[in-house]
Amino acid sequence: MSQISNHSVKITAREKRAGRRKTRRLPWEGALAIAVLLGGWMWGSHYSTPMFFPSLTQIFTNIVTLLSSPEGWSSVGTTYARILLYLAGSFVISSLLGLLAAWNVHIERFLLPLIELKQGIPALCWVLFAIIWFADSEARIAFVVITSALPTFFYQSRDALRSIPRDWVELVHSLRPSAWQKARILWWPAILPALLTGWRINIGNATRVTIMAELLGGITGIGHELRVSQEMFRMDQTIAWTAVLVLFVIASNAVISLAERHYLFYRHGDGVRDHVN
Repeated sequence: MSQISNHSVKITAREKRAGRRKTRRLPWEGALAIAVLLGGWMWGSHYSTPMFFPSLTQIFTNIVTLLSSPEGWSSVGTTYARILLYLAGSFVISSLLGLLAAWNVHIERFLLPLIELKQGIPALCWVLFAIIWFADSEARIAFVVITSALPTFFYQSRDALRSIPRDWVELVHSLRPSAWQKARILWWPAILPALLTGWRINIGNATRVTIMAELLGGITGIGHELRVSQEMFRMDQTIAWTAVLVLFVIASNAVISLAERHYLFYRHGDGVRDHVN
């Protein structure tokens, strides 16, 4: 038994190292896509006016200027904090509802019509509802972000728990585990991949709806700054603020990827896609 255990530990260590080596490589396809995008923008800025396609130098200068001022950092920090805080609140609420729906069919039948009704309403309508219902801008943004991310977290958590094979559940129950052991051995490994996927999807969605809410009903944050740039017809500032948002989404996805590599190291390969060096 000890030899088998040592062998499994060695295999696990090798899988972790292989997963890390694989993720450290910079894919040339992604670099090519970025190069094509930047080259197309440079071509457009050369044959168009700065009002429509400002140069990359002008955009970079605006980013440095915006991030050199306390007001710029205040807007960036406000928007970032709103996205993460309200998305975390939506994650807690939605995941609990999804788990309850997976455990109890009556709760599922009660919640599903409401979730489907919510999915049919566009995000812009929720922004307008929030403006009418709430006088406080923070309450508006919190309401919009929480409701927009709710269906994804709900379905991910519910379907992940329901996808656990019945044989696994019976096997774990036969060992008479405590509630904590059952959650750690059975439930957590089953729902973690789906929850990380939900976060990856909702980071982009939450960023978009937060900016939309700030743009229409906020007085602070990057959305408010974008509205000011639009009123002044400053495309360079608009692109600069957009680049700051893109960097936030890229950094957030990088953090999620780190969590995936740490907790889901066993998924470094798959049986469908051909392996490419």
